[in-house]
Amino acid sequence: MHIRNDIIEHILAQYDEKRRNARYALDERRAQVYDKAPGVRELELKIARDSLDRAQRSLIANEPNALDGMAEDNQALETRIEKLLVENGFPSDYLKLRYECERCKDTGYIDGERCGCFKKALSKILLAESNMEHLLETENFETFDASIFSNDPADRDESLGKTPYENIVNLYEKAMRYVNEFDQKHGNILIYGPAGVGKTFISSCIAKALIDTSHAVLYHTAQSLFSALEAKRFGTGDRDVSRRNEEYIYNCDLLIIDDLGSEFYTQFTASSLFDVINARMLAGQSTIISTNLSFDRIVFNYSERTYSRICKHYDLFKIIGTDLRRQT
Repeated sequence: MHIRNDIIEHILAQYDEKRRNARYALDERRAQVYDKAPGVRELELKIARDSLDRAQRSLIANEPNALDGMAEDNQALETRIEKLLVENGFPSDYLKLRYECERCKDTGYIDGERCGCFKKALSKILLAESNMEHLLETENFETFDASIFSNDPADRDESLGKTPYENIVNLYEKAMRYVNEFDQKHGNILIYGPAGVGKTFISSCIAKALIDTSHAVLYHTAQSLFSALEAKRFGTGDRDVSRRNEEYIYNCDLLIIDDLGSEFYTQFTASSLFDVINARMLAGQSTIISTNLSFDRIVFNYSERTYSRICKHYDLFKIIGTDLRRQT
């Protein structure tokens, strides 16, 4: 998966800060203990001195048995320290480092693999970076409700042989399979149909599921996508921001282009769309496009070669039915 280095570095810096805070907090607790129970300090110094002495004898004096029994001796002293702590009103573990995540000790990794806390922090940032943070709170697989689609035989689509309900249930299953196989297949999807039938909702379901598994997802309306690319091409706005936006458009794990055809059409938008979908396809990066346009209109607006790429390399999700936004 492609996650920008600055995101990883930001999370690792947060872990560094957590460990520093844990050490500062321990130092403050230790000062409290030393003030009330000075015998604790003497025992800790004894552990440190004895450990150093044994290590020097083992490494410098080459005494093979110098370390024998050290763990047991230290544990006995630790037990005395815990007893003193309790006797003076402190918890027995008061002088232990306290981490936010005890599993990884606030390093983010366990045996070289990302800890669950790291993945959670990563997903939170990826959600904010996706441009979908508020949308995904309500539009996800957990809130999917097929019952709002008609199952009346009179509404059956002849080309699909399905009612709107039957079709959306089928697309839900296909979307789930797409998510489950994402890392193996890196597929692309064109979601098409009339306005208000749930095209963006299906995209959101997929996006949320992938973000939750630490994939980098970026959402753009067609208008905002082309505006971002135009800013980079013609040098308008902040150059660093424009460069980073363009890099993410081409390199994120999943790019969602919503409502294709709603933008103001120019030759630039046509050539830019081809560049994006072709570059991402060649790089093995996935793209989801939603549109109200007919296939003929896609050819007319964006060229035969763009339409050819979509037909050959995209799964087609046709959504049927009436505008759900008008239902009361």
